[in-house]
Amino acid sequence: MYSACVQEFTQWRDVARPLLSAGTIPEDIEWRLGRQFEPLVPSLEAPAPLRLSRQLIELLETLSCYRHDGRWDLMYRLAWRSLRQPHLLEDAADPDVHRAMQMASAVNREVHKMHAFVRFREMTDEQGEKKYFAWFEPTHEVLRLGVPFFCKRFPNMEWMIATPDGTALWQNGELRFIETPEKSTLPKADAHEGLWRTYYRNICNVSRINPPAMKREMPQRYWRNLPESVEIQTLLRDGQASFAQRQREAMDLELAKARAMQRALADLPDHSGGPSACRRCDIWRHATQAVLGEGATSASIMLVGEQPGDEEDLRGRPFVGPAGRVLDEALKTAGLERGELYVTNAVKHFKWQPRGKRRLHKRPDASEVAACNHWLDAEVSQVKPRIIVALGASALRAVAGLTDSIESARQLQIPHASGAQVVCTYHPSAILRADPSNADQLRSHLVDDLRRARELAA
Repeated sequence: MYSACVQEFTQWRDVARPLLSAGTIPEDIEWRLGRQFEPLVPSLEAPAPLRLSRQLIELLETLSCYRHDGRWDLMYRLAWRSLRQPHLLEDAADPDVHRAMQMASAVNREVHKMHAFVRFREMTDEQGEKKYFAWFEPTHEVLRLGVPFFCKRFPNMEWMIATPDGTALWQNGELRFIETPEKSTLPKADAHEGLWRTYYRNICNVSRINPPAMKREMPQRYWRNLPESVEIQTLLRDGQASFAQRQREAMDLELAKARAMQRALADLPDHSGGPSACRRCDIWRHATQAVLGEGATSASIMLVGEQPGDEEDLRGRPFVGPAGRVLDEALKTAGLERGELYVTNAVKHFKWQPRGKRRLHKRPDASEVAACNHWLDAEVSQVKPRIIVALGASALRAVAGLTDSIESARQLQIPHASGAQVVCTYHPSAILRADPSNADQLRSHLVDDLRRARELAA
């Protein structure tokens, strides 16, 4: 059993190389993290040559920066297995490879944050020379990976980046790593921070701030080391107000088409005083038009859905969208002709909510269903069907006043006040929303219930 105490990649490499050459299995090594490096070199009579890919070596160096004691074990296990499985890294489903890729991604993300959120402060030494200092507290030990970026970007400056894990010092074109000085001795501000904050306030476009996205990309743990952090709360407050205003404007744009059509329809004379002029609830405000029932006025079967959808709202006819196509297919399978039926909805206007550029269905509440009962009752009185098929829970509430689940209501014999019999079944849109494994079963139930309605009407 071997035991090794390492702190960084080069130390781990010096210990791991002879152990890998000797074929030492991962279970025979205890890796420990510590400041005191303890080299470990087993006696080897004939060391076996090592052939590790460049991809693996780069991955191991990245993993060595992940702040977790188990990194050394994982790194050795990957190296040991790669000597026996040359294509190991191509197996993304392997637990070791999957974990390593997650850790490497976290380290690379932290390097990116370091490049974005390091802020240098200007100092002047005893000779009057300008030097620059920055303090950064990374989640992982990414100082050695992140520093080359600053060497290329500021080659002519003399600077220092200090972290709790160590300090990078760039002097005269040479990079050195030293112990971090006592934090209390380090500078906390410089004379130019007021100017930087003014510049930051003026270049920051608060109207484009998305607060959740900002906090996701610039987590608050970085703020305490950013000079501009004292401005962030004010900018966020202004940005939230601007963001809310933009959302309202976007919603207004989405409503523009529906409102324009609504105004055009409102200009047409309405002599019927029917659902088109109904103001019993507020759904009409954002709908294009009322969608009335259609079909044979002497039909023996009436189909009642919940409310019009997006296509129905624009075209002014019930069940002509995706759910209507599912219904037409089910009617054909059940042996029914749509032209011989009367098709309508419990609610006559389309209730929706914006989602990007789309208008998504929003279920009407009980008061809105009750407000439309007047028009549904008028249709039942006119058509006088023998069977009323309630498609979905809202239709069942409107037709029979029941709040049972569709599954249980399908088994009931439900009378209607007009003398008709109510058959309850699933709404076609439920089939569209269902998982593929459940959609076929719902479609079968819909067809069975329509067949039952046909038999009862006969």
